[in-house]
Amino acid sequence: MNSLAGAIFWGAVGGWLAWRWHVPGGAVVGAMLATAVYNFSQPVRATMPVSAEVVIQIAVGILIGLSADRSLLPLLRSVLPLALLGAAGFVLFGFLMAALAVRMGWLDPVTALFGFTPGGISVMSLVADEEGGKAAIVATMHFVRVVTIMLAAPTIARLWAQRGGP
Repeated sequence: MNSLAGAIFWGAVGGWLAWRWHVPGGAVVGAMLATAVYNFSQPVRATMPVSAEVVIQIAVGILIGLSADRSLLPLLRSVLPLALLGAAGFVLFGFLMAALAVRMGWLDPVTALFGFTPGGISVMSLVADEEGGKAAIVATMHFVRVVTIMLAAPTIARLWAQRGGP
């Protein structure tokens, strides 16, 4: 089995298993972990042809676009100011963390900015790669963020609800 075929096979198996076991973000997370483990075990790292990457990015964009429908429009009007304020705060905090990581010599600027700016694992990794960053590091940083939030948020929400909010 060549390295790309092996990566695709084990990524598909890992994604399917994580999805079946109801791991948060299972399909993406499982595929990412299984493919990374496969790549770690190979003497030569598997890589995806650029044309295939473009097709996959278009498919991800379509999948995200399909989640929108007209029922979101009234909600969007009322939530948009808060969403923009939250996004600005996240970008500012991500920039400050990235600046610290660059100043400490831990990461290059592109990898640091895309690693600390919140977003989806797959999208942020793909865009970081396109901009010259290290996609694997960005994916790892987002994976740690997502798993930490998925573990902490339910506990925090339960405690907050029990105490009646702030």
